[in-house]
Amino acid sequence: MFEGVREPGKSASLALAVVVHVAFFVFLYFGISWQRKPLPPLEAELWSELPPVKPLPRKVAAAPPAPQPPKPAVEKKPEPPPKPPEPPKPAEPPKPPEPKQPTRAEIELKEKQRKLQEQKKAEAEARRKEELERKAEEKKRKEEERKAEELRKKEEAARQAELRRQEEAKRIEEDKRLDAERREQEARLEREAESRRAAILEEQQKLAAAAQQRAQEEARKRQQAEAAAARAKELDAWQKRIQDRIKSKVVVPPSTPDNAEAKYEIVIIPGGEVLSVQLRKTSGHPAYDEAIERAINSASPLPVPSDPALFQQLRTLNLVFRPN
Repeated sequence: MFEGVREPGKSASLALAVVVHVAFFVFLYFGISWQRKPLPPLEAELWSELPPVKPLPRKVAAAPPAPQPPKPAVEKKPEPPPKPPEPPKPAEPPKPPEPKQPTRAEIELKEKQRKLQEQKKAEAEARRKEELERKAEEKKRKEEERKAEELRKKEEAARQAELRRQEEAKRIEEDKRLDAERREQEARLEREAESRRAAILEEQQKLAAAAQQRAQEEARKRQQAEAAAARAKELDAWQKRIQDRIKSKVVVPPSTPDNAEAKYEIVIIPGGEVLSVQLRKTSGHPAYDEAIERAINSASPLPVPSDPALFQQLRTLNLVFRPN
């Protein structure tokens, strides 16, 4: 996560370290080259603390010496005779070297080294802190990512559970709907079957009623036909009796041919009395026609049935008369 991001203060620390090292090497170079005589070997001493630094006196440029007058020549005195050499003294034990006071350059060098070490320690500490912070931030980021992943998994599990619940609810609802449709279809089919059975039963009843009605109608018609036949037969019988009664009174003229035919309309009243006689078709022989009319009037009262309904059918008669 932190790769590719420049750590704060790192560039400034590196630049300061480079400048300090360059100044240190320059100081060493010029400090050594300015010495007129070789320095004695350095001796390292461990101090608990640095001695106080005394300020060095400023160097004042010396004035050029004034010219002196030439000295008078001095006569040389004779040299005294050399003294005899003294016997050698016993060698004294070497004294321990006195602690050498550090120079200003050494003090400054040590101070710079100390500061450089402190700076390096500070930079190392800063880097360590930054690394710890980076690790802590990375750990925090990973922890947040882990928590986010756990939360995502929980939300995904909850979403999947909700989807399963919704699908189960939809399935149950669909099963209920299909079951209701099935029951409704069964009920509809049952109603249709019941309607068909009722229609068939009604049709059968209608057919039976129609058959019964036809049978009754046929029986009634048959009875009526039989009654009509019986009535017609009875009417024919009464009509024949009336016609025979009239024929018995007819006196046929001798000149009447056998094919002569006369048709009369006779109206009678209850009791058989003739009300009126009217010729509807002449026979072509007036004597025969008159003989028939006289026979009708002389045959009155004519025989009639006592049943008024039957008499009504015989009240107006159309009779045909022939000689034979």
